[in-house]
Amino acid sequence: MKQGILIYQAPPMLGRNVMVDNYAFMNFSFMGIGKGKKFLEKLQMELVKLDYPVTVVKDDTEANLEDIIARQYDFIICVPGLQKKLLSKDKLPQVFHIDSQDYYSSSISKTITNIKNNVL
Repeated sequence: MKQGILIYQAPPMLGRNVMVDNYAFMNFSFMGIGKGKKFLEKLQMELVKLDYPVTVVKDDTEANLEDIIARQYDFIICVPGLQKKLLSKDKLPQVFHIDSQDYYSSSISKTITNIKNNVL
């Protein structure tokens, strides 16, 4: 079984409010609040429906790359805005970036295609 992680917040930096970053996984959806949860749930359901041997989990490390590398995920999915904030390291697995339109509309087709073509 392949495992992936959805990174939805920027790596830790001085002065950042962690509570603001957790709005992506609130139980309601309004102006970007709750979009991460909706996207992840839709992606997980589609992976089960397609019977792919893949699981994707929510990042609980606050984008701590050392912890993510230590957990040995097979791939990383990043929400919009993290293209330049997630510094590339040699030991990172395959990284997929979601564009804004797909993320905010919870369109998972490109992500499913990336998993099918690059992970399986």
